[in-house]
Amino acid sequence: MSTAKEELTRLIQGQPEDSSSEEIVRELAFHVMVERGLADSDAGRVISNDDMARRIRSWHG
Repeated sequence: MSTAKEELTRLIQGQPEDSSSEEIVRELAFHVMVERGLADSDAGRVISNDDMARRIRSWHG
């Protein structure tokens, strides 16, 4: 298993040479969010689509 530094270094090195720092940071943030979501799912920290729809509707009212 690779370290976080190794994993993020690979992600950075995989970006196009003309990538801006903002694009690279955005890609790194996206990667971290996906990994966090997968870990939550693996740990059973999920809610149903119906529950999520109710939460979203509550934001408007």
